[in-house]
Amino acid sequence: MKQKADSKLKLATSLLIAALTLTGCETANVTTNTTETTQAISKSQTEQFEFNLHVYSVFLESCYSEEYKEAFFNLCDALSEGKDNFTCASQEAYDFCTDPVTLNQLYPVAYKQISAEGFKDGTGYITYEIPVEEYLIKQTQFQKDVEDVLGRYIRSDYSDLEKCLVLYDYMTSEYQFDYLDNVGKTNDGDCYACFNLKQGICSDLGTLYAYLLMQCGVNAIEVENSGTASSAGFHAWTYVSIEGKNYHIDVTAALISENTMPKVSLDYFLMTDRDRDAAGYVYDELEVPLIPGKLAKYCSNYQFIADDTTYRLPEGSYCTGYDTGKDTIFYKDSEGENEFVYA
Repeated sequence: MKQKADSKLKLATSLLIAALTLTGCETANVTTNTTETTQAISKSQTEQFEFNLHVYSVFLESCYSEEYKEAFFNLCDALSEGKDNFTCASQEAYDFCTDPVTLNQLYPVAYKQISAEGFKDGTGYITYEIPVEEYLIKQTQFQKDVEDVLGRYIRSDYSDLEKCLVLYDYMTSEYQFDYLDNVGKTNDGDCYACFNLKQGICSDLGTLYAYLLMQCGVNAIEVENSGTASSAGFHAWTYVSIEGKNYHIDVTAALISENTMPKVSLDYFLMTDRDRDAAGYVYDELEVPLIPGKLAKYCSNYQFIADDTTYRLPEGSYCTGYDTGKDTIFYKDSEGENEFVYA
């Protein structure tokens, strides 16, 4: 894990996060004067997050050639300026860039706002479903909202594990399951609407969590399982890579609004394939919507395996706090209060 900054500064920063976010997983009790420290940090150490226009899951690099990523980044650049064409190497790359699944997961604000118009001689064409000026306003607001959320929660010296934990805390505490299909009632794309409404179904929540993680540099992608070989039924969540170790994270199953405890469950944080299998979601049925053929087992260049238990906490654990300055998660299980040091 990368070298930490001064631990006192990180501890103070974690206190600021607690004061600003009021999420379900509280910071640990400390002897520092919380009010004084928070005021000092809020004035001098709050970081400004910069929106990343070029978000692309590293897992796709094993499935597509470089021209796909380049074409998609060209599309994002064109959209940022309200243009209706972008440089693209092939029809196949163009189809990937303008696919609704790609847009929903890698540039959510554009999904349902643009349509494919055609590809010719190295140029891809799109058309806007709403006036371009209206789209640009929507896009600017989306970028600002992402910056605001990640600026509140993410610090540049956080490890990938800490980013996963903090955003897991944020989403499980502040989002709700969309029983009334409020996302579907909007004219916006699923992930974008989920972000705005703070509610969605499992595929919306899994996609949004992956997108926010990719925005702050964590390797993540939304995955699904139709449950055809079991009685589990369809479900979706997020697959992440932390320091070369891969895990499943299921934000939907951990939503505080869906559980009896007013704390964040860690049962669905950094799960292994075995954990998923036990819940009825077998590896052979793991789907990755963004890869060709969707089924993970057919991806010849990458295996979407999660068999590491380094950061896995005991079953039945609830988060009672975390201290990013001391690399510690505080949790409660059947044996009482415990600490997990992840450095």
